Amino acid sequence: MCVRGLNASVPLRFDNAKSASCHPARIVKGIADILRGLGEPAPAPFAPAPFQQAALDALGRGDVLVSAPTGSGKTWIAEQEIARLLAPVEPAGGPWSGGPRVWYTTPLKALSNQKFRRFQAMYGDNRVGLLTGERRLNAHAPVVVATTEILRNALYGDAERRAVPDVIVLDEAHYLADPERGTAWEEILLLADPATRLLLLSATIPNAADLANWMSSARGRRPEVITLERRPVPLAYLFADGEGRLHPPDPRAIRTRRRHLQWLHPITDGLLRYRLAPAILFFPSRRECDDAARQLASRVTPGEPERARHIDEWLHRVPQLRGHPLLPGLRRAGVAAHHAGHLTAWRMCVEELLEAGLVRFVCATTTLAAGLDVPARTVVLSTLHRHGPEGPEPLTATEFHQMTGRAGRRGRDTLGITVIVAAVPDDADEGLALADAAPEPIRSAFAPSDAQVLNLLARTSPENAESLVRRSFAAYTRAPEVAAVRRHLAALPQDALMERPCGDRVATRHRFDDILRRLRRARHGQDAGAELTQLGDDLITMPCTGCRVTERCLATLAERRAVEQERQTLLREIAALEDREVQVFRRRAGVLRARGYLDAEWRPTAWGRVAARIRHPRMIVLAEALRAGMLPAEPVALAAIGGALGTERPAPARGRAGRGYSPASGPRRYGSRRPQELAGRFPLTQPPAGARAALLGLRRIVARLNEDLREAGLPPDPLEAEFTAQAHDAPAALWRATVIAGWASGRPWGDVVRAFDIPEGDMQRLAWQAAEILMQIEDVPDTALADPAHAGREAILRTPVEQ
Repeated sequence: MCVRGLNASVPLRFDNAKSASCHPARIVKGIADILRGLGEPAPAPFAPAPFQQAALDALGRGDVLVSAPTGSGKTWIAEQEIARLLAPVEPAGGPWSGGPRVWYTTPLKALSNQKFRRFQAMYGDNRVGLLTGERRLNAHAPVVVATTEILRNALYGDAERRAVPDVIVLDEAHYLADPERGTAWEEILLLADPATRLLLLSATIPNAADLANWMSSARGRRPEVITLERRPVPLAYLFADGEGRLHPPDPRAIRTRRRHLQWLHPITDGLLRYRLAPAILFFPSRRECDDAARQLASRVTPGEPERARHIDEWLHRVPQLRGHPLLPGLRRAGVAAHHAGHLTAWRMCVEELLEAGLVRFVCATTTLAAGLDVPARTVVLSTLHRHGPEGPEPLTATEFHQMTGRAGRRGRDTLGITVIVAAVPDDADEGLALADAAPEPIRSAFAPSDAQVLNLLARTSPENAESLVRRSFAAYTRAPEVAAVRRHLAALPQDALMERPCGDRVATRHRFDDILRRLRRARHGQDAGAELTQLGDDLITMPCTGCRVTERCLATLAERRAVEQERQTLLREIAALEDREVQVFRRRAGVLRARGYLDAEWRPTAWGRVAARIRHPRMIVLAEALRAGMLPAEPVALAAIGGALGTERPAPARGRAGRGYSPASGPRRYGSRRPQELAGRFPLTQPPAGARAALLGLRRIVARLNEDLREAGLPPDPLEAEFTAQAHDAPAALWRATVIAGWASGRPWGDVVRAFDIPEGDMQRLAWQAAEILMQIEDVPDTALADPAHAGREAILRTPVEQ
């Protein structure tokens, strides 16, 4: 181990001993040699790693940024600090009224729910609360687990009434670069009280020093940077060819030219032969995950009684899992699929069994690597691509390392294994290149929103609000570019005609020539005496009249004009770089002012203050609906409105929807049935009557709002298009409204997901999003809709949604 840096200005870097097997592109060995170090470490009492202890010590002094490979034990740092802060608090069963001392945030609701349950088990139920968009449990506990957006919203609240936490933990901090969520991370870092210590936990960040320097400029003090350079469990690589045979990491060993249809069983047989289970097999699509789990479930494996005991506990809590088509394979063979199409309860059950060593193979999607919080001995990459909006896209180095980071369990494995399935030699070369590539640096995704505009202008002046926007990480990272342009500007040649009687001779000569042109026109006009007199007086006062250096001025004027044009171009470039986010902020403020949410002084109006309390990306659409008094007061109809305003994607359009499963009939494409096909089996095939007028009103609202946004050069809300039918499918917004109304009306879970051909995980997220809208309506002051919104939310958040 080597440690460089002993103070906050230099990161502490911890380097584990390097293993030759970590560099497959440089040293090629046989499989037996590579796996010689495979096994379980000798039992030993837990001792924190040097980087963990260094980070914990640093947190006692101030802000800390921890950048370490996936699975290295970053959460332990937060857990120890929470335990220390809770030590003087009342016993676990006692009351607590002092407000949160720790906020622990994650970017995903599933991760927040997972941490909530873990912390309850560690610290006691009464000491831990949960805040997500649709749930508020024990909100005044000393430890609050929340999604990042919830904490951002809390920081925008009333500062005088808000308790200042001791510590804010930002888990998965590399999400700062996420296009949809990243802005919330930056707002937290800009708004957090200086007295609060920040702990940022992230997978490897190549530009951690840049992020720390920005935090220094934003918060007035630099966080200590703790960087773990190497994995706690060394990682080795193997290849599997197109027929599923394992090979050393040598591209020359790959002699196949395509993938055999039956490649899956040979590769898993090889994993079992070499004692490489449990393994996580990553696939690019949900369908491939489910199909693989079915194939692998044909072989019974020991441990069924113990698996059955764990599974029965989950079935007692979530009876809807009894009909899961993959349940028999999990019970008998220890094989499961894990992706966003499954219920959170199913995924948590799978993770629990994997953690207990009762699962051999988990088939997961590449896009859910961040949401799978349990490692395994081996990771298998079935492809080096993932599904993007336009089709297959190559994995980035960050995504590759996120998945391979799940290989090797600290304290349980001496070696982690990644198997790259390479049907052709080019796949092998690509895999080795990704293995040696560093993760991509974090890039700011900061983008001013309506919520940011209203909440900042409610707190401070427009000038101060814009000053905060200028302090974003996005603006900070452009500072070198601005400096380069300024250097170019300073290097422009000065005017060599020092004897000139004017300042800017380009502008002066332009005005002089303009007066001459106007004089010539005036001489040929009628009744131009007064104008001629004025122009003559102007001409006499111009420095160009009688100038002694006119000849030299005119000889070099074209060259000077070129320099001045370049100067103006550079000045515009500097303004664009420095104020890029500010310009967006101003355009959004202009739209809000035109719609009556800001007054002439750019302060929130009464309705602006109401809108500012709505914590949702579609806050203005919802605020407009409340202003118009168009929302229904019946709980199911109001729940349908919440469903329409959701953002769950993909929309249920034929040919585009993802594939999942329904509890009764296996894989199917959801949203692909026409309403007439459902009429006999499911009466509710369109939104309830009480919601239809409101849905039409919402469509008009979003259409008018989008006109304003387009005119201001801002991106429109895609909700407008989701009120329009696509091919033979119902409009996505109306489809969501109908689905949620069916569930909120009390229909059984299985009936709803079967009738609408929707994967259970997608259905759960639709319900969460609808409940989030209803919670926002509940919280609007002095509204008659609070009780119906609460009733609708309670109708939605029943098992299995709330698990």
